[in-house]
Amino acid sequence: MTLIENLAAIRTQLEGALGIELTDEDFADGREEIVHIYLHEACHAAVSHVAPWICELEEAEHTAVDELMARFLEKEIGRSLGLFVHSTDEFMEELQHYPVNVLREDYVYLNTFWEKYFWLHRDLPGMATFVLTFLRRGEVVYHLLPKADWEGAQDAGVYQPANFASDGFIHCSKVDQVIKVANAYYSGESDLYLLTIAVDKVNAEIRYEDLLGEGEKFPHIYGPLELKAVVAVSALEEDEQGQFILPTGLSAVDL
Repeated sequence: MTLIENLAAIRTQLEGALGIELTDEDFADGREEIVHIYLHEACHAAVSHVAPWICELEEAEHTAVDELMARFLEKEIGRSLGLFVHSTDEFMEELQHYPVNVLREDYVYLNTFWEKYFWLHRDLPGMATFVLTFLRRGEVVYHLLPKADWEGAQDAGVYQPANFASDGFIHCSKVDQVIKVANAYYSGESDLYLLTIAVDKVNAEIRYEDLLGEGEKFPHIYGPLELKAVVAVSALEEDEQGQFILPTGLSAVDL
């Protein structure tokens, strides 16, 4: 039987055994809890459908990514339906029951990108990838470059783009800025790579600046990039409309 059939069968069995007729009013006290549990489990199921690769993770990592993703999604669906939604502090209290080593400020940081970018684009695989990257690497920034430039950096042991001498820094992006930059400056180009850079492994100063006066700050690395700071390298691919899309999955998290 399906879940809905099971629920109906429970009600029918009780009514038949006791000769009573249950109404919606009889479920008033427990309705909110029943709906919340169903929503939460439905969100877990949805995450498994759109990002099945998380099942390949070790148990602790799988639990962390799955529980965080389910709560991000639960909040959005609950709000859209006018349902009760837990606060951030309540979510954090729930997460203490799982092997999820995330501080409140970490949750707020991840949720910021969920709301600003990933949920707007319905990119759950991308968010799951970003969450796993954060759990493993902490804060990261991204840099776009041609494949040939990355291959050249392997020989040199350090990376500096061609415009480094004139600009004085390496242009980078936060995760919600990558695709906008790629489509604006690299449209139609093939063999484009995306570097994932662990901030705490970068020796040079990183400044977040709005040099164009557009009201948006971008990360800039003021020095050569040592390759040890690059934790993942992914080919940037296009969708059917010719727009670049973020890499997802385990290959986008580690070298």
